[in-house]
Amino acid sequence: MPENNRSLADDVRLRSAEQLQQLVLARPDLMQGVAVDTSGLAARAASRASVQRAVESLSADALRVLEALLVADGDTRAAAARLSVAESVVDRFADDLWTRALLWRNGSALVATRSVSELLLPRATALADNGALDAAPLELPSVGRPGAEQTVTDAHAGQAALDLLRRIESLAAHWQQSPPRVLAKGGVSVRDHKRLASALGLTQEAVAFVAELAHAAGLVADDHDIDATWLPTTAYDEWLETSPAHRWSVLIDAWWAMLRAPSVVGTRDAAGTTVNLLGAGAAWPMMRQRRHDVLAAVAEAGDGVAVDAGDVDDLLRWHRPLRLPPGAPTRSADVLAEAQLLGLVADGQLSSAGRALLADACDEAALEPLLPALLDHVLVQADLTAIAPGPLRDDLRRLMGTVADIESSGGATVYRFSAASLRRGLDAGWTALELREQLTAASLTPLPQALGYLIDDVARQHGVARIGAATCYLRSDDEALLDALLADRNTEPLQLLRIAPTVVVSRLPAARVLTLLRDAGYSTLAEDASGTLASTAAAPSRAPVPRPPAPVTTTAVSASVAERFVADLLARNGSAPGESDGDPAVTVDLLLDAAAAGLPVRVGYVDTAGNVKRVTLRPTGVDGGRVTGTVGEAVRTIGVHRITDVSPA
Repeated sequence: MPENNRSLADDVRLRSAEQLQQLVLARPDLMQGVAVDTSGLAARAASRASVQRAVESLSADALRVLEALLVADGDTRAAAARLSVAESVVDRFADDLWTRALLWRNGSALVATRSVSELLLPRATALADNGALDAAPLELPSVGRPGAEQTVTDAHAGQAALDLLRRIESLAAHWQQSPPRVLAKGGVSVRDHKRLASALGLTQEAVAFVAELAHAAGLVADDHDIDATWLPTTAYDEWLETSPAHRWSVLIDAWWAMLRAPSVVGTRDAAGTTVNLLGAGAAWPMMRQRRHDVLAAVAEAGDGVAVDAGDVDDLLRWHRPLRLPPGAPTRSADVLAEAQLLGLVADGQLSSAGRALLADACDEAALEPLLPALLDHVLVQADLTAIAPGPLRDDLRRLMGTVADIESSGGATVYRFSAASLRRGLDAGWTALELREQLTAASLTPLPQALGYLIDDVARQHGVARIGAATCYLRSDDEALLDALLADRNTEPLQLLRIAPTVVVSRLPAARVLTLLRDAGYSTLAEDASGTLASTAAAPSRAPVPRPPAPVTTTAVSASVAERFVADLLARNGSAPGESDGDPAVTVDLLLDAAAAGLPVRVGYVDTAGNVKRVTLRPTGVDGGRVTGTVGEAVRTIGVHRITDVSPA
């Protein structure tokens, strides 16, 4: 025969150790704070904040059953009739709701916890009145469509990963050459954001994700100089030397823990201010959990099932109907777009990388088989183009990216050689002979004569003018060239002054003059004080690796942790059933329960003179730290802080 309980506190005190363990496993927030006994645990379980957290974690089916029971005053048969299901179905949900201490049992009757009624009864009544509660389904939504084979999905994901690695390199190279200034309020200006998107050939939305991800991984950062700029970090150089699978895993880990939302970059905040790239406005800690939820929803759709953002929304709203009511933004489309760029989702379904991430096994070994085989050759054509029939090995890809321009990309990439592209190779430190040797070794076809001639022509003209550090000087045997430099309006910022027929000086540093002249289309070389050619490939500037933000942590509650907690809980039980030993949380909970049930209690309290008194009080309300009720026929108000104990009357 079920026990007759007066309150949730009585119900909780009568639970077995195993049932208490199930309660704290279902509601781990009850374990936070100072140590308590079972009465204190019941008080925590009845608190509005904890109950709200618990009901917000209910899926749509459990929530509908709880609301039906509220409307039916705990009558499982009436609730089942309203929901058009068997009573056994309601009983199964009711058992789980009892385990979570959202319902308690008084004999054979089910009673909703006081805070549950306060939070849900108005909503449940409204749903019942308009018929929405009766029509609510109790089945998980069926979503998606037949997807591609997993091997096809993984192939697309691997290619997306390689594309992302290449974009990170392009970002670092662009900011190394033209580092954008850090705004006074932090972040990158809108103009520099647009310039970066143009340089990488991406939309502003896509480049925002690439830059935010690189920053989250510690690959780019603020250099913290007086005139601060955004630069690659020392960690970027180390990352660049590792295998593609390792680089991919670093980016995935950074995304999984990232507390920012790249998708809000470029939008306006509540004050109407534009959210800048890498600025404070893009910080949004909730996005981390949303990324986890979205990937879990894609996995829940099932193997071989492809989903879109609408399908994911349906699943998210099913699992968290109170947190994500209709109309509330889910950001699932943004998360899916990010996951697709990262190679975790492809063709609307999880790649093997995404599945490994959810299983906490996304390491280099798991990712390596998903990347496409890298080629070590190209096909150089007579029309000064080269075809890469697939993704290239890192060293060859970087060579081709330096000495040629990408003309088209896709399954195969077409590169075009030009005087300007070959000059980039010479500026990077290669000689004409080295370029010939590198391209000959890389090409499966003979190097065309036209390309050889072009390399030689560019090399002959390369370095006709030389720059040295005097502050600085520029000398050339070609006086006509110096005449052209002095007459060119583009060189006016250099403040050039001719001091001899073959020598011009500038007040700017040699490195700055070298860069500006190359940007203006002049081929120049640097030399030291002895006239020997100096390498221009100096160590690039680097920003320090930023300290990662404090992570958002969650405390995992295992069965063993719950078992130890309950053992300590039971060991501290000392009060009689239904009695408060002075804990304010327990005292307030017992008084609220008594007021709700209209039952009298014995209250011990200290009066203003310091005397301990006991009265039989029938509480009518608890508010503002005071309890109001009747003692006999008189109305009394007692401060909760003065109450020493409460027990049943």
